[in-house]
Amino acid sequence: MSKDTNVPRIRFKGFTNAWERDKLKNILSEFNKKSKIENQYKILSSTNSGMEFRNGRVSGNSNTGYKIVKNGDLILSPQNLWLGNINVNNIGVGLVSPSYKTFNFTNIDSSFIEPQLKTKKMLEKYKNVSVQGASVVRRNLDLEAFYQIDLNKPNIDEQLIIGNFFKKIILFITLQERKLELYKQLKKYLLQKMFANEQEKVPQIRFKGFNEDWEQHKLEKLAKFSKGIGYTKNDLKDSGEPIILYGRLYTQYETVIKKVDTFVNKKVNSVVSTGGEVIVPASGETAKDISRASAIGTSGIILAGDLNIIDTGKDISSVFLALNISNGTQQKELSKHAQGKSVVHLHNSDLKKVMLNHPSLNEQQKISSLFLNLDSLITGKNHKLKLYKQLKQYLLQNLFC
Repeated sequence: MSKDTNVPRIRFKGFTNAWERDKLKNILSEFNKKSKIENQYKILSSTNSGMEFRNGRVSGNSNTGYKIVKNGDLILSPQNLWLGNINVNNIGVGLVSPSYKTFNFTNIDSSFIEPQLKTKKMLEKYKNVSVQGASVVRRNLDLEAFYQIDLNKPNIDEQLIIGNFFKKIILFITLQERKLELYKQLKKYLLQKMFANEQEKVPQIRFKGFNEDWEQHKLEKLAKFSKGIGYTKNDLKDSGEPIILYGRLYTQYETVIKKVDTFVNKKVNSVVSTGGEVIVPASGETAKDISRASAIGTSGIILAGDLNIIDTGKDISSVFLALNISNGTQQKELSKHAQGKSVVHLHNSDLKKVMLNHPSLNEQQKISSLFLNLDSLITGKNHKLKLYKQLKQYLLQNLFC
C-alpha cells in the first residue's frame, strides 16, 4: 500500500484515480436456493485450500436444505472462515451443505475480489469478527460484524483488468500443480513396474536390450554395514563442516544427497562420507519414516549418530539400492522389522536380512539414471511453482490497497 491508503503500489497503465472504500454488506447478497430434485447435482465442498467435488451425490430426502451454487458464487464456512475457508466457486454448478453461507456478488467483479479473500489482512479481519466456539479449533462467525468489514475497490474497468490478470496467474499455478502431480504419479508407477519383487525374476518394464533374469541375495552378501556416531541438533552451527542428522533424512533429502544445509564443528572420530554410501535412519516416529534411504553423492559430509551406513561395493549401485529400500517390497519388509512405539528403531542387523533383487550393474545404472532425471524434473517443477506462488503473494500485497 502506498502512502495514500486508497492507491495501490502497483497499477496498470492508464489508471490513476483513488480507490473507493466499501463494506462487504454492499457487495454481498446472501441466498439460500435449495435443491428439491434427487441426484440433480454433484456435491461440492469448500475447504481451506479451495472448492472440490465430493464423492457421490445427495439422494432421496437427504438433500433437504442443500443449496444450489453456480460459478461466481461465494461459499464460506462460518466455523472455519478465519482459517481461510472462503471460496468463489469456479468448478461448476453443484450442491453445498446447509452449514455453508452462500452469497452473490453485487456492485463488484467476482474475479477482482476473489484474490483478496485469503490475504493475511483479510484472514485477520475474519478472526476479529468471530468468537471462540465450543471447540478450540473452531470459531463462530458474527455475520453482522462480517458485513461491516471494509475493503477498497477501483472502477469496474480496473477491477476487470486486475481480475483477469489474477485468473491467468491462478490458472498457471493450477496447471503447474497438475503437471507436478503427473510427474509424481509417473514416478510412483515406474517404481512399481521397474523393480522385480520376491516372486518375480524380471520386472514388468525394462530398458531395451536387457533380458537376463534378476538375481536375489540377502543384502549382507552384497554390502558392508556401519553406524554414524555422535552429534545432536544442539551441535548445529551457522557454519562449519557439513553434516546429515537422521531426522533430516526423511523430511529434507531426496534419493541422492549432494549438498546439505546443516553444519557443526567437527569432533574427533567423526564418520565422514567418501561418496557412494547409502544411509538409512535408525530411529523415527513411524516404521514408514525410517524405511527409506538416500545415497551420498559427494565426499566430506559428516554422518551423525542414528544413521545406518551401507557400503555397497562395486556390484551394486548405491542409487539403485536407495530406491529399493525406499519403495515397494523392500520398504514393506523393513517396516515389519521396525521396533518400538513412540519411537521406532531399525538396526543394521535388520538391513542385512533384506532380500535384494538386482540386475547387472549396467541395468541398475540405467534405472538409477531414469529416476534421478525424474527427481530433477520434480524438483524443478516444485521450485518453479514456489516462485510463482511467491509472485502471486507479492502482487496481492501490491496490486490491492
